[in-house]
Amino acid sequence: MLKKISNLGKKIAKTFDRHIVTPITRLVLKITSGFDKSSHKLESILSKQTTLLFLSLALSIVLFIFIDQKILHLTTNSAKVLKDQTAEVLYNDERFVITGVPDTFDITLIGSKADLYIAEQSKNHSLKLDLRDITEPGTYKKDVEYEVGNTSIDYSVNPSQVTVVVYLKESRNQTLSYNVINRDHLDSTLEVSNVELNVDQVVISGADFQLEKVATVDALIDVDKLTSLEAGTQTLKDITLRAYDKDGNVVDVEINVKEDIVANVTITSSSREVPLNFVPVNSVPFGNAISSYAFSQNTVTVYGTTEVLDQLEQNGIDIEVDVSHLTSDYTTEVEIPKPAGVKQLSANKVTVEIKVTRSSEPVTKTLKVIAVNIPTGLTAGAYSADDAEILVDIIGASNVIANLQDSEIQVYVDLSGYTASSKPYDVPIQIRANSSNARLATYVPKKETVKIVITKK
Repeated sequence: MLKKISNLGKKIAKTFDRHIVTPITRLVLKITSGFDKSSHKLESILSKQTTLLFLSLALSIVLFIFIDQKILHLTTNSAKVLKDQTAEVLYNDERFVITGVPDTFDITLIGSKADLYIAEQSKNHSLKLDLRDITEPGTYKKDVEYEVGNTSIDYSVNPSQVTVVVYLKESRNQTLSYNVINRDHLDSTLEVSNVELNVDQVVISGADFQLEKVATVDALIDVDKLTSLEAGTQTLKDITLRAYDKDGNVVDVEINVKEDIVANVTITSSSREVPLNFVPVNSVPFGNAISSYAFSQNTVTVYGTTEVLDQLEQNGIDIEVDVSHLTSDYTTEVEIPKPAGVKQLSANKVTVEIKVTRSSEPVTKTLKVIAVNIPTGLTAGAYSADDAEILVDIIGASNVIANLQDSEIQVYVDLSGYTASSKPYDVPIQIRANSSNARLATYVPKKETVKIVITKK
């Protein structure tokens, strides 16, 4: 062990001699070489090893002091940019509304890498915009204040100064409505059918120009926050309130309520049995007629909103089949179209079986002409008795024609876009079959137009 310590000491002494004693000796020799012989005494003193050791020690101490006191900089400073920093805005928020404050600031720190690292990790720094001295509305320029615990760090803030506009805070009552979001996360057979809120009024606060923009304040009923996505009623408490303008953009105002908003949300499985309508497309080849048809199922269960289901329950879903090639009995599978607003159908396809027979002789019926889509403020009537009703040839299977009622056939003129006139209009005749049985026949009017008189009421 002693031998190892001795060897280590020798290495240190050798290093000290090489890097300190020898360079200083050379420096002294160069200096003294310029002196004359009278300086031999000084040279003798300086060439002593003890003197050189003391000089080396003195120089080392001076160098240490210079570095420690940062008189001599041996390292280069670094810079660190802290982006997207938020500032604490201090103002009278009960009286004023402030605009013009940037959302974020950038802070550039300059110092040693060690100091920068400590400053970045430390919580002992803050960015503030102090507006507490403002007592009246107006426009003000204010400096952004930055405080950092380490005084050896230089910094700059961008922007370092901001222009703020101060408004008086106003308040008013606003009706609270609701909006269901993330509906598509529900099962396709379910819907949010009702929402009951415990509060119907809120107070919105902000600058006058902000309040003027507010069209609605909505309680956002988020489907993702419901504890259950099954049919039933449940209570939702974690509700976000948001103000919107007439275009649906968010308006930045305060929304205050006297009590926490609570919503009772009802989820139902809204469905109806809807009839399927057979609708032939194009005409059956000449001499042939459809005597009957049969679906593999006459109805389909439809899931959707109440409004859509009410309409479909009354009108049904049309199943269109191209019959232009039928010369004999025919069976095919057809896609059931999904009407707008429908979430799901209990079946996506239906099989239709069509019976084809020879067409009977045409049967002629006299049918009344009705006017539809009469413009508001106008009245319409047939120009003569001959224009009030027309003759229509009905072509089809004998069993279909025998069972036809006049009410199943609608002969009409569409007056959309017409205006009052002292002269009668020649309006095209249109025929609509109002039942599945009536759609199996073909209708040929004896004339293409009738004269209609349109006048102001």
